Amino acid sequence: MSNSAIWMYVSAVVGGLIAGWRIWQNLNKLRTRKNDSWDERLIDQLRKSGSDPFKPHDVDFFLAFPALESAEALAARFRTEGFDTDVLDEPENGDLRYALHLHKSMLLVVPDMKELSRRLTDAAKEKEGKYDGWSAKPVARTDLPSQ
Repeated sequence: MSNSAIWMYVSAVVGGLIAGWRIWQNLNKLRTRKNDSWDERLIDQLRKSGSDPFKPHDVDFFLAFPALESAEALAARFRTEGFDTDVLDEPENGDLRYALHLHKSMLLVVPDMKELSRRLTDAAKEKEGKYDGWSAKPVARTDLPSQ
C-alpha cells in the first residue's frame, strides 16, 4: 500500500469521525430544544387555562431508574433542595422500574423551569435513569371580578 493510499484512508476515517461528532452535537441540541419547548408550552397552557402566573403551583416531577439505589440517592439530593420525594417500585415499567416523584410548590417561571428540567435530565442520566417531565394543576386567579 502506498503512502498516498494510507493518507487517503486516514483522511476518510478522520472525516467520518468529524461528521459523526457534528451529527451527535446537532441531535443533542434538538433534544435540549425539545425539553425547553415542553416547559414553555406547559406553562403557556396553564396560563391560558386561567392559572395565576403570580402564585406558586404544586409541581410534580417524574423520573425513572433501573436501580433502587439510584432513585433513593437522587431523592436524598433533592430533599435538601426542599422537594418532597417518593420512590415507588413499579415492575410493570420494565428496566426503569423505580419511579421517583419529586414535588414542590413553586412559581412557574420559564427560564427557571427550563433550568430545572435540564438539571433533572442530567441527574437522571448520571444514574442511568430518565427524566420524564413535570405536571402542575392550574391555580385559580383571585384578581378576576366575580360574575
